[in-house]
Amino acid sequence: MKQKELELWKLYDVYGEDKYLVVNPDELIQRVSFYETEAYMFSPDTDMDLIRKVLAEYRNRKEEDETLRFYEILDEYGIAYEGTDEAEDYNPDVVLCFPNDDDLKWAVCRMSDLILGVSDVFHYWWAENDVQHRLSVVIDEETKENLDEWDGSNWCYLQPFNHGRLYKILIVDSKPVENKWLLWESADWQGSLDWGTIVEEKDLDRVRNWDADIEEEEGL
Repeated sequence: MKQKELELWKLYDVYGEDKYLVVNPDELIQRVSFYETEAYMFSPDTDMDLIRKVLAEYRNRKEEDETLRFYEILDEYGIAYEGTDEAEDYNPDVVLCFPNDDDLKWAVCRMSDLILGVSDVFHYWWAENDVQHRLSVVIDEETKENLDEWDGSNWCYLQPFNHGRLYKILIVDSKPVENKWLLWESADWQGSLDWGTIVEEKDLDRVRNWDADIEEEEGL
């Protein structure tokens, strides 16, 4: 038996209630959201006490000059920094500064100190914002059934350039299951993502004979 672990992500308002995004856990990356937040990044070996000193000076001087920006003080001290984009790759050792944070102690921290804003990301989908719920599943790759049929030009499932296969599901969220299968759909289009549906044993004949159903609907 050759097992494969996957995640199934149920996204908000995407492809109906039964469709899941099929996610390979090895392809997940972690990103940190800095949306509508002013923050600065520094190398891991940066002296955090020095950044706190600079921040305190910035706040004192800003009382007299409201136009003063934090990066101007950093430039005066010759401290290397990067401003954050709306999201950055998670690096636990990176030093951060949030110049507008009220708590001076936590205004300077490492990325590993963040409690909120760190999220698993798969391509452009954010687990924190886009995912209604996640399932961890293990499938038996040796049970693979190819659902593609010849349409006169190509092998496909449901429509041209789309492909389907079935796999027996062994485990869902660490619990063994029986009589459940994963209908895994993929497409030839560049940038397309894979989608899955959990199929009960009683529905397998309908799934396997999809081509007959289409012919019946078309009156062939």
